[in-house]
Order: sequence, then structure tokens, then C-alpha cells
Amino acid sequence: MKVVVQKFGGTCVESEESQLLSAERIMEAKDRGHWPVVVVSAAGRLGQPYSTAELVATVTRIDPHISPRELDLLMSCGEIISTVAMAHLLSAKGYDTVALSGGQAGLITDVYHGQARIIRIEPDAVLRALQEGKMVFVAGFQGISERHAITTLGEGGSDYTAVALAVVLSQKGQLPFGDALEMTPLHIFKEVDGVMTANPKSLGNCGPKQAGRVLSRLSYDECVEMSGLGADVLQHKASKMARKHQLPLMVRNFRQSEVTGTAIGAASAPTQPGKATGVADIANLALFSIKSDNPRLSGQLSEHLDMERLTHFVMVRESGEARFAVKREKYRDVIDIVERMLFIRGMKADMRPGGCGLVSIVGENLRGEQSKWLNLGSQALKEAGLEVFGTIAGDLSVSFLVNEEQRASTVALLHSRFVL
Repeated sequence: MKVVVQKFGGTCVESEESQLLSAERIMEAKDRGHWPVVVVSAAGRLGQPYSTAELVATVTRIDPHISPRELDLLMSCGEIISTVAMAHLLSAKGYDTVALSGGQAGLITDVYHGQARIIRIEPDAVLRALQEGKMVFVAGFQGISERHAITTLGEGGSDYTAVALAVVLSQKGQLPFGDALEMTPLHIFKEVDGVMTANPKSLGNCGPKQAGRVLSRLSYDECVEMSGLGADVLQHKASKMARKHQLPLMVRNFRQSEVTGTAIGAASAPTQPGKATGVADIANLALFSIKSDNPRLSGQLSEHLDMERLTHFVMVRESGEARFAVKREKYRDVIDIVERMLFIRGMKADMRPGGCGLVSIVGENLRGEQSKWLNLGSQALKEAGLEVFGTIAGDLSVSFLVNEEQRASTVALLHSRFVL
């Protein structure tokens, strides 16, 4: 039996038209002789019924403070609704289907509500359904703890669900009654043709000559780096898991059956010498700075932010100052967490709750050349009159912290100068 895991994002199921197009992609896989295991996100965005944001708004209108456990229970409903709807749609078209929650599909997580991590998968229910000739639909973004509490996997968590399922199914090799199980590359369906060299929304009104282009392929290392720096490629935890297990995957447009999309695997993106693969950006970061002569302080605070599972970036330390940029999570009060962390340590910080953007140049050509690229990027931004508050060097990237109001201009400049 050839099995393909397909993941459909929220825009792929937000309307009747979108659901029908997604159903076409599922039926095309079946026509090719593949058995689909379909991971579904919650439908749509704020303002649309049953979107995660709208579900959260139903309780935060009452009071903005809600138990993380109850919030996870509520947020899991969006994926369950869209999963049942898609399973029912394919059933109405004559296919034998079954819809499973994350817990029913065997995704066992730790108990860190809102940012849970998968600790193992018990795929017996999925394997049994495949053995019975069913299309399997799994609610993304969620799992269940060993104490049977429903948990969620963080923003983009349906990617994590899909990668984890694909990994564990590929390791099984056979169905319960001994039939061979062969996996094809995981397909991540979005509303774009693949991974872009820059976020089209960040490029704004740039002309066609400066517009982003679709990358035909991306290496695991590039995918991990870009996803960690804000690119809408794949959730960061999912990209790291795919790299660890060398899981091949495709990022495709759910509206286009003939567009192949971007292949993510061992080979790096095709780039010219001296050019980067792409530019990634993160909006509205919180920034805090602490004066201290303790050289270990940055590492200690970074470890604590890791324990809180907050995406953060440590700026280059200068003149006894430790500077941190922290991503504002959708469903967690990041500023409260940071202030509590500092208060416990008897520290005070210069706090800027928002208004900062991080823009990064990413690519295999930056490996071992970070200092050169930092100098090139800094010089380009200085010449354009764009102020930089801090820089970071990654394995395959260099990043610049700028005013949020200048983030789009910074993306456009770095993209035109170092990618196109």
C-alpha cells in the first residue's frame, strides 16, 4: 500500500470552494493509487466561524485571562470541525473515510499547554483504518497528554502533526496484517505555489522586477533556518523533525494540480554565487535590554526563555548590555512572562513591548561567511538610512533588528540587493 500524508492549511478549507479544491487534491492522490492520510487545520481567520482566532475571541471577550488547559480544549475544536467536514465531503463523494482527533490518531504530547511537544505516536488507529481501506482524516495542531488532557502544538502546529505522522508511518513499513507500507513524500498544501524568496506581503507594492519568486527546492538546513526566522515555510519544530529524519516533502498550492511547488530535501536551493536563497522577516517583536557585567547573563536568560518555549533572539552584546527580541505569541501573554522572569531574578529592564521587526538574509552561501554578509547587509541598510538596533549571525543567516515601520523597506532592499 502506497500512503501519502497530505496537510491542508486553514485557507485550504475556509470556504466551500476551497474545500472542494482540496478534495480534488485528495482524490487525485487516490487516482494515482495512493492512500491519503489527510491532516487538516482549522478553517480561516478571525471573523470566520470556527477559526482558532474566533474561538479564542469567544472567551477572551468575557475575560482575557483563561486557564491554558481550558484554552487548549477550546482551540482544539476548530481542527476537529474542519476535519469532520472534509471527511464528510469525501464520504459524500463515495469514499470510505474516518475522522480522528489528534489524540485518537495517537499523538501523545507533554503537558505544556499552548506549545506542547510530541513525545511519541501510537498510530494503531491510523494503521487499522488504512488496513480497512479508509481515507484517514486527522485533526492537526493537537494531541493528548498521558493524563488525557487535550494539548495544542503552537502556531503552525498542523505542520508538526503532518511531519510526525509521516515519520512514524514511514518507520512502520507494514500494516497490522503484514501488507507492505510504502510512503511517498509529504505534501504541505498552502495558497501559494511554493516557498518564496520573500514574503509577498512584506514586499508590498514592489514592482514585478523586485517580486519574490518560487524556489524549486530547499535544503533541510535552509528550511530550518528560514522557518525559525519567520518565513512561512513550515513550522520550526516540524522543519527540525523533517531534517532529523530526512523526510522528503513538497510545499504546493492547493489550487493548482499542475504546479509542482517546492521540494524540501538534501539538495540546497539553486542560487548564483554571491547570492542568498531568500529573505525572512518577523513582525512586532518585543525588545528588552538589561545592563549587567555578568557575561553569563545572556545564556541564563536565553535558557529560561527556552523553558518558557518563547521564540527569542539574542542580540550582539555591547557595553555591558544584554538585548533580547521576543516573538509575540498569538495566545500567550509574552510580556507578562518576561516581566515575571525578570522580577524573580530581581532585575529591571528597558522594555519595548512591540514595534521591532527582524529581517534576515538566509541561504547556503552564507555558511562560514557570516561576518562578510553582516558587513554587506549593514552597509546597505546604512546607505539607505535604515536604522539597525542589533544583529544576529546564524548558521546560514544574518539578521537585522529594525523599526517595525521600516521592516517592509528593509525586506525589499535586502531582497533586491542580495537575492534577485
